[in-house]
Amino acid sequence: MSEPGAEGPTLAPPPSPADVGVVMALPTEAGFLIDRLARVRRYKARSLTVIEGELEGRVLAVIVSGVGLASARRGAARLLDGHRPRLLVSAGFAGALDPNLNRNDLAIPRTIVNAAGEAVEVDERLANANAVPAIRRVDRLLLVDRVITEPSEKGRLRDEHKADLIDMETFGVAVAARDRAVPFISLRVVSDDARSELPPEVARLLNASGSYRVGAALRAIWGRPSAAKDFWKLHSQATEAADRLAKGLQVLLRGLD
Repeated sequence: MSEPGAEGPTLAPPPSPADVGVVMALPTEAGFLIDRLARVRRYKARSLTVIEGELEGRVLAVIVSGVGLASARRGAARLLDGHRPRLLVSAGFAGALDPNLNRNDLAIPRTIVNAAGEAVEVDERLANANAVPAIRRVDRLLLVDRVITEPSEKGRLRDEHKADLIDMETFGVAVAARDRAVPFISLRVVSDDARSELPPEVARLLNASGSYRVGAALRAIWGRPSAAKDFWKLHSQATEAADRLAKGLQVLLRGLD
């Protein structure tokens, strides 16, 4: 027991403000970026872990939020509360609605929208920063609440919302940044183009966290070689896209003021 007047337990000081906070949904998306960080430090933020490190002369704080709007917004809030980044980035995979976008293309959207028509605009200076051929500028990224597997549905969404890309997280991060008046940008790598059809059997192997349950997948597709081939092809493509995304983030960082 402490003596009267004695000081209580000393709390660790909060981390210094990060230059950039990065919200990513999946460990698969984040792995190659984290591998590039120097002087890595880890912080537990309730049920989430923040990985802080240095890249391109800047301090990055990276959080893997989990899949979906609510998870992305919660992850963004953790970064904003604890690491106070000067810039917030939503980074990860996206599906293409624009048929001119190809798998592994990197894209920065200028406007983030939901199905109700609510929009968050990206600061024009950020949207056009580091305008190099490796990163394309597109007009609109649309929030969806599930994996879209059919090219026909992708076409319908493009016609209805005039969107170029879809994902399940960027809108949540954009709203969190807007509400805190923190500059925001999104960098997405195209994981499936507008013509690609994701086999429903493979799509169902995504669990609630968005990661592939490899053991369950193998049991589900045992004895069905075509399904197994689809699964491992998707896994290989995701790894390739994540590497491309990490390289794109480095290019993005170099172009920031």
